[in-house]
Amino acid sequence: MPSTLAALKQQDALFGRLEDDQRFAVTFGTTDGSVGSIISLSEPVFWRLTALQSVMSNALESNCALSHRAWRLFRRSTSRGGCRTNDRKKGTIDGDLVMKFIDLALYEQEDLASSIGTTVELLMDNLLEMQCASSII
Repeated sequence: MPSTLAALKQQDALFGRLEDDQRFAVTFGTTDGSVGSIISLSEPVFWRLTALQSVMSNALESNCALSHRAWRLFRRSTSRGGCRTNDRKKGTIDGDLVMKFIDLALYEQEDLASSIGTTVELLMDNLLEMQCASSII
């Protein structure tokens, strides 16, 4: 099994190039005390985690019998500048949801990984990259 660094070099075409130095992350706090991060990911990693997010939101039970997609749907009144439609936002990965992959049993991880056409090791490396990018130094 390749090391995490070797797997990262294999999966990310931008790894080790000067563009890596230009990747950025923004960590922010909200008025209710929440902390969030916005990080950039390479395109293959983004699409892999998007597929994982989609499979996990359908496969895992959600808290309090709420649909995960409905719970994350941001709604504001149109008088306050909100959207008229209830479309979910695209181009974002829900870190809380995809990080639950780490806590699943191995057979569940293998089942979810095979359903999106990848391996557990590659997904774990992607999640590690995402977690490292959002770490506060």
